[in-house]
Amino acid sequence: MHQFEMAAHSQGTAQFLFNLFGGGFITKDQAKETLEFCIAKMKRDIESNPNLSREQKDHEIAMRESWFNALRISMGL
Repeated sequence: MHQFEMAAHSQGTAQFLFNLFGGGFITKDQAKETLEFCIAKMKRDIESNPNLSREQKDHEIAMRESWFNALRISMGL
């Protein structure tokens, strides 16, 4: 299922990265969607890690969400 999720977003992600690093134009909606996708993927990856306790997972998610929130603020989203 995860591979299908990634494939569904690959074209949009490829275009986003091209625009981001190639000097193109990125819409606010593209930036929001990409950021939300990254957050969801990060949470999914941490939640599925069998080597972490519930407390470790919660701590790791909270730390990374703080980073994403700072990024969101710096991007004006």
